[in-house]
Amino acid sequence: MERYLNIMIILVFLSGIVSCNEDKVFEREQYKVVFALVSDDDHNIFSVEHDLDEPESVGYIAASCGGTNPTDKDINVTIVQAVEPFDKYNKDNFDVEETKFAQRLPAGKFDIDSYNFTISAGGRSGRMAVRVRPDGLSPDSVYFIPLKVDEYSAYELNPDKSDVLYRVLIKNRYATQASTVNYTLRGTRDGVNVMGVKQMHPISNNQIRIMAGTDAFQADVNTINNNCIIVTVGADNRVTISPFKNITVEQLDGDPDFPNIFKVEDDGFNLYKTFLLSYKYTLGGTTYTMKEELRLKLEEKEKAKFNL
Repeated sequence: MERYLNIMIILVFLSGIVSCNEDKVFEREQYKVVFALVSDDDHNIFSVEHDLDEPESVGYIAASCGGTNPTDKDINVTIVQAVEPFDKYNKDNFDVEETKFAQRLPAGKFDIDSYNFTISAGGRSGRMAVRVRPDGLSPDSVYFIPLKVDEYSAYELNPDKSDVLYRVLIKNRYATQASTVNYTLRGTRDGVNVMGVKQMHPISNNQIRIMAGTDAFQADVNTINNNCIIVTVGADNRVTISPFKNITVEQLDGDPDFPNIFKVEDDGFNLYKTFLLSYKYTLGGTTYTMKEELRLKLEEKEKAKFNL
């Protein structure tokens, strides 16, 4: 019995030592300062919308610190462009299907004035500016600026968050590349009533692209080139309809119900971005006459764009 009690005492003692060591390890990890580049968890992508209304706009690469205690010295960070995270993204997602690869943002489309930034002592974050010129970018492409930490002056860098794929997304006042933008469709094709939704993509500051007629959008090069039209909104909100690539399209003016205009309308409860379009288009040797209303609720944050 005495031997059994001695064993129990020893086990309790050893358990206390292990528990104490675990507490010390946890405490060290909790108080350790580790910094990381800010991104999502899928290939370290950080997406920023750049407005086609602005010839140049600024986004940021950011870093943040973890740990309970504040830093007591500056962390000076140097960033470099890096091909490795970019190649890994394409390999993991598309293997050898090069036609689907993401693209590096062309050098003429952005500037980084300084590849250095500082997380100041006592602070939790720092950032580096990226100036982007989005005009001419395609809504069908994925554009990245691949970057990684090259050097840093203090503390510890999270190795899983040491690089970032800065993704440039384009938008204008009518549509954005950041999400699927579906306008409600109401109208007629060859005099027959049609309803549905129509996906809209930004092309330039005053241009959007849509599928002609009633077919649903497909992210396929042939479909886009052969079935899509461009709607250009003038300063007076009148629109011009033209082919995107290969389709034959003719704008039809003079219909009071579908006068080829853009407007913001109020139904007494909400504001709506509204296109009223009339045109003829030819696909597969058949010509169709399309009259359509495209409508999307205007969000509160968008009012300034339309001087409301």
